[in-house]
This record gives sequence, structure tokens and C-alpha cells, in this order.
Amino acid sequence: MHRSLTMTTTVLHHDDYAQSRWKNGLGVTRTVDIAPEDASFDTFAWRVSMADVGDPTPFSPLPGVDRWLMPVAGSGFELTINGVPYRPARGEVVHFSGDDEAAGGASGSGSRDLNLMVRRSHAAADLRTLAIAANAPLAARTLTAHGGTVLAILLDGDAEVAGAKLSTFDAVRLSEDAREAFETAAGCLLAVASLAGR
Repeated sequence: MHRSLTMTTTVLHHDDYAQSRWKNGLGVTRTVDIAPEDASFDTFAWRVSMADVGDPTPFSPLPGVDRWLMPVAGSGFELTINGVPYRPARGEVVHFSGDDEAAGGASGSGSRDLNLMVRRSHAAADLRTLAIAANAPLAARTLTAHGGTVLAILLDGDAEVAGAKLSTFDAVRLSEDAREAFETAAGCLLAVASLAGR
């Protein structure tokens, strides 16, 4: 269940993420957030999801879509884009086009990956990690939407936003002019997707 803290700040709980089959039918993904809210896979402007990945498999072609992939848990991930191999570390981002010929899978027993997909005619985006120390100053632990949407997903540690405690892989969506400070007792690591409409 989504919990709206304000008109522009919403907590999204990992246990509530909707599951769906991959477009190629070879796996399952969990949708963290999508825009528009009622969009399908074929009509989204942007989509953030998580997938548990096993054996290497070809990626579905997604013409006109920009993609970002970040391993967030598991034994490691191997990715091939247009014949070029990549082995992104946990928290490292690989940016590529849905027009590319791509395939990927876990390098060991399994991998969980965070995926950002943006239809480039509708939106611009970026994906990064943000480490917040327990004693970080306010400015270093504050995120602002700046008129777009910011989605922050807890990868490690403890975090609280506006009195709401987050569990691992929970997300906070900030929109419009939202500005929120993350409180943490022992430090935390966030994946942060920044999205702006065109």
C-alpha cells in the first residue's frame, strides 16, 4: 500500500510492488513506480522496476526507450550490449538504449537488478547512488524534486522520511516542489532516479 506523507511525498513499500512477466516471458519483474500511474508496459513515459535474474537471457527490444540498469543485490551481473561485455558492480549503473542488442544474467547464484526505462520522446532521466552518513549535514541528506519526480530507493542501512521508517527496497517518491530530508542513525545507501518530462 502506498502511504502519502504529503500531497507531493509518497512512500512505496517493497511488499506492495506489482509483479508482471517480462515482455519476452522469460522472467518476472516488480514495478516500483510508473508514469502515468495507469500506464501499461507499452504506454509508460517512465518506469522503475526490480527483477530477480538467473541464467543469461536476451533482453526484449524496446525501440525509443533509454535504459539504466543497476545491480542492487546478489552474486553479480554480466551484461552484453552490442557484443561488448560489462560486469557492473553493485550500485554501478550501465546506461544503454532499448534499440541495442542486449543480453544479461547473474554471474553466480542470482542477482537483483534495478531498472529504469524512459521513453525518450516523453522524459529525461538519470540514475545514481547516494550514500548518506549518520552525521551528514542537512544539505547532504535532502532531496528535492525541482518540478519533476525523484524516486529514492533504500538499498542499505536505515532511513526515515517525515516520520516514516523505510525497509530495504522501499521507495520514496517526491514530486513537484517536494523537498525531504532523510534521517539515518547508522548511515544508508539510496538509489536515486531523477525524472523530468519533456
